[in-house]
Amino acid sequence: MSAISVRTLDFFDRYNIKKIVEKYGFDEKTALRKFILSETYRMLVDKELELYTVSPEIIFDMWEAEQVTGNPRNSLYLRRDEYV
Repeated sequence: MSAISVRTLDFFDRYNIKKIVEKYGFDEKTALRKFILSETYRMLVDKELELYTVSPEIIFDMWEAEQVTGNPRNSLYLRRDEYV
């Protein structure tokens, strides 16, 4: 099984760091650190979860859910029970 391409991860990194900077006012270095050290990022790079196939907006929502609740799985995009 091959790793997720650097190009794909770069796309997600740039998108989410920009969103974090815009919404929370962190400098880029802090935003990058907060993103890549998050559980959300660990989930993103887990090839088996295939999160690299979803919208970067979903990854951002997961990151925000993690910041607020401590768990990216609390994202509305992952909590299907909300819609059933």
